Amino acid sequence: MLSHGRKSKLLACEIKKPSIPKTVTSEADLEKIAKYHATVGARYGDKYLTALRDRAEDYVSYWKGVIDSYDPDVVIFSGDTRIAAESLQYYLAATTHRAKRYFFEQGPNGTTIFDTKGVNANCSFRKQASSLTGIGYTPEPVIKSEKFKRNPVYRGIDYALTAALRALGKLPPEWDSMSLGSYPKSKYSACVQHGRDNNPKSAQEILVALQVPDDANNIHHNPLNLGDLDLVTLVTKASEGTGLTVRVREHPLYRRRYTTGLYENLSVSKQALLSDSSLDNDLKNAALVVTVNSMTGLDAYLRKIPVITLGNSFYDHLPGIVRVNDPEDLSDTIKTLAQAGLPKCLGNLNPASVFAEMRANHFLPGHYLDKDLSAPASAIASILTKGETCHPEKV
Repeated sequence: MLSHGRKSKLLACEIKKPSIPKTVTSEADLEKIAKYHATVGARYGDKYLTALRDRAEDYVSYWKGVIDSYDPDVVIFSGDTRIAAESLQYYLAATTHRAKRYFFEQGPNGTTIFDTKGVNANCSFRKQASSLTGIGYTPEPVIKSEKFKRNPVYRGIDYALTAALRALGKLPPEWDSMSLGSYPKSKYSACVQHGRDNNPKSAQEILVALQVPDDANNIHHNPLNLGDLDLVTLVTKASEGTGLTVRVREHPLYRRRYTTGLYENLSVSKQALLSDSSLDNDLKNAALVVTVNSMTGLDAYLRKIPVITLGNSFYDHLPGIVRVNDPEDLSDTIKTLAQAGLPKCLGNLNPASVFAEMRANHFLPGHYLDKDLSAPASAIASILTKGETCHPEKV
């Protein structure tokens, strides 16, 4: 940022300046502020958690100085779960500060979410989605825009700096990430082949869409605290007697990076198998999709495939999406949906039109990583200058 002439500060360093007076914060609040990082770095033990709480207090102290002196009218957050965002939200709420809050993150199908409450399942419109009908809205094709290309030199410097700081024991704890090993290629191939050998090609299937292990959605919006093996075991048991095969889909960027227990289980299972197919092929034979809150659930919904969510997401209140809060209810829900299909839940509504209404009212056109940011920038400028909370086209 500095190399491009933009004012910026490295928060990880700023918060440690000795001139910043400490702001006393309760242990419970510090744990809440640091929850995401405490989860992804739990393997480091108690010393790491203690360091995180200290960092959380440093962040709150830093934000106190910034907010008290600057007194902003508007605060814009990138996401809503990392320690910098959580600590700033905490201080603004604790002091009932007047600043308007906005949160942004990538949205579905080439859009950006820009909301006053948060992103993902924290968004302000989540429950409002249940009243959408799609009447009068025409589904729009997804337009793939050219993305901004990051300079690989800068990214390389990031990796080098992180490695050097870790080696010196100086890496800020919030910079660390979940350790995800890779399952051996030979065993992975054998696991996939086992599924092929034990699955009739024409069989109807239940598609289980796994989460990104260290994603905020999997940590903050997974109320049943389901890990990858937990999810697959739960669905496999609940689908017994249905005659449906359970196909397990990894996130394409995290293949071979889930738990060893998951792959070992799928390598011997007679009912569940590991997929190495494209999303289109995985959805082709899907009688229904079960997920915590993966975007694959929304993809399936748009193709008129029944969806069961076991967690929270921005789309889980759309008409036709079935939310299961109690694992004991999953078996009956699977059997009902497998037999009746989406019309049982959706009636005469068109999922694509329903989502088109959600997109028109609650998402900004354009992705914030597009090379050309004119569309989302113009929409955000309209919202900020008019002080509205709704979609700029509706102002």
